[in-house]
Amino acid sequence: MLSTLKLLRRFCSGTDASIATTFALALIPIMTGVGAAIDYSRANAVKSFLQSALDTALIAGAKDGTSNWTQVALNVFQGNLASKNISASTPTFGSEADSTYTGSVTASVPTSVLGVINIHRVNVGANGKAKWAEADNSCILALDKGQPSSHMSLTLNGAPIVNLSGCSIRTNTSMNCNGHDGNSTKSFAGGVATGCNGPKSNAAPVPDTYAALASNIAKSCGTSKGPGVGWSAGNPGTLPTGTAFITVSKPTHTEYHVCGDLTLSGNGYLTSSSPSTDTVIVIENGDLIIADDASISTARTAIVMTGTNSYSARVKFPNGAGKLGTLTLSPPTTSTNPWQAVALYLDPVLTSNVDNTWGSGAQFNADGLVYLGNSNVVTDGNTSSTNSKCTKFVMNSFTTNGHVDLTFTQSDCASIGLKQWGGITVHLTR
Repeated sequence: MLSTLKLLRRFCSGTDASIATTFALALIPIMTGVGAAIDYSRANAVKSFLQSALDTALIAGAKDGTSNWTQVALNVFQGNLASKNISASTPTFGSEADSTYTGSVTASVPTSVLGVINIHRVNVGANGKAKWAEADNSCILALDKGQPSSHMSLTLNGAPIVNLSGCSIRTNTSMNCNGHDGNSTKSFAGGVATGCNGPKSNAAPVPDTYAALASNIAKSCGTSKGPGVGWSAGNPGTLPTGTAFITVSKPTHTEYHVCGDLTLSGNGYLTSSSPSTDTVIVIENGDLIIADDASISTARTAIVMTGTNSYSARVKFPNGAGKLGTLTLSPPTTSTNPWQAVALYLDPVLTSNVDNTWGSGAQFNADGLVYLGNSNVVTDGNTSSTNSKCTKFVMNSFTTNGHVDLTFTQSDCASIGLKQWGGITVHLTR
């Protein structure tokens, strides 16, 4: 009897034979976990491709923009899926009032391991939006860097006379045409366009495509402000002299560097009314000053303002009763010249002492690009600006007060080589 009890106790306490059973029981969750990782990894790969295919389809449809855009999008989507042998539902496409194109799609991915626990498929889906944006053809563009879309950066106050031909006005934030509707073909605002002609609110922001031109600036004056020079128009062969005026020869043009303020006086052209080569005037650490009663013209000339933020870099017209100053610019035309089509350029490295207020004595006429990207420009009184070929004014913000006469056109931009943003016409949103 005692021996039987010992045998019974030994049997109950023995563990050798239970190892296989324990391992078999533990193997089920282990295999399930490995299977889940494998199958869900494959499902995520399908989901990623599904999203990519849907995004590509939406971009294609938005670029088409016709009543047939959904069929265009569907053809692109199905073509991409066929290349991967993936089966999915037919996408659902739609459009919204602000030129936003939407789409959604689902797919069921078969499992390879999870079937052992009765999970035979994993459902995945993708959603997308593409917003169509018209290429930029604005005569006036306010970049309004770093501000929310609700910020007002383009304001037409008073009773301005605005005549725009073949071009729009545009801001990356909001605009208010309370004094005049702008008389433009369209008025684009990243925020809200109020009281403007052809309003297009919630428009895609325009990148600062002209900031990169600064890489072509080579300085000659140092970091301190020089004494500056005066330059009298009407004697094209007579150039300023002195240490503050430096001539530099470039392969495509001649550069005149002014160390300090450049004060323009007299009546006529600075270099020539019909020069055979391009000229670039580089003002370093100084202002461009138009003297009272001066009427200055340029031909095939760019004016570049650069330096450090220790000094002012403004365009100064005579202000006050009875005072008048006129600046008429025509840009370089040589296609290999990096300053082609640039009439006036403010180095984007300059961020302080660059705001401009032009009063009743200012008359500013320009063909080509006038880039004052970090400047907040306010025009008062009888400020006028007219041109004959193609004008693009780019600044941080623009405000008119009083009787401002703006007559711009973009009828002949190709002839002067003016390039505008147009490479990205559709972007995805989430």
